[in-house]
Amino acid sequence: MLSKRPYLVPAFYDWIVDQGHVPHLVVNAGADGVMVPTAFVEDGHIQLNIGPNAVRDFHMDRSGISFEARFAGQPERIYVPMHAIRAIVDRDTGQGATFPDEPGETFPDAEGASAPMHPEKPTAKKGAHLRAVPDNGADQAIDETTTNEKTGRSDRSPDDDDPDDPPPGGGGKGGPSLRVIK
Repeated sequence: MLSKRPYLVPAFYDWIVDQGHVPHLVVNAGADGVMVPTAFVEDGHIQLNIGPNAVRDFHMDRSGISFEARFAGQPERIYVPMHAIRAIVDRDTGQGATFPDEPGETFPDAEGASAPMHPEKPTAKKGAHLRAVPDNGADQAIDETTTNEKTGRSDRSPDDDDPDDPPPGGGGKGGPSLRVIK
């Protein structure tokens, strides 16, 4: 039977982060494929802060979790396969889920097949990349909206309004800004 961990761990992670709290993993450090600093292992387990402010290059899929974190000031590359996760908890409230081993439990790989993933090949998400563009006053040339001089209202329709559009003037204090261009 497929394990519940690959489905529940991301759900609990999102729930904890959405509350503004800090998610922690309890990991079986002796499990196959686990890459953690052994100096911080206690009684065969390690507790990892996986909050967005504590890690870099965080990636979670059905096969495991990988990220970079600092331990005693030294950066370490971490990989935790799903089968090694014993619990995910909210550091602030203690709420979360524990995962005992179940007989016949199988773990899907990143593509959905039931197979373990090899830790030396953690995959990175491919997605959109953002680039800072200096604000050189070109907003007027790019912005297609015009303002009616009598009413001071824009000729943009309500459908054109995007709550994610940045305010005019760029990133403030002369810094770079990001802008949604339709």
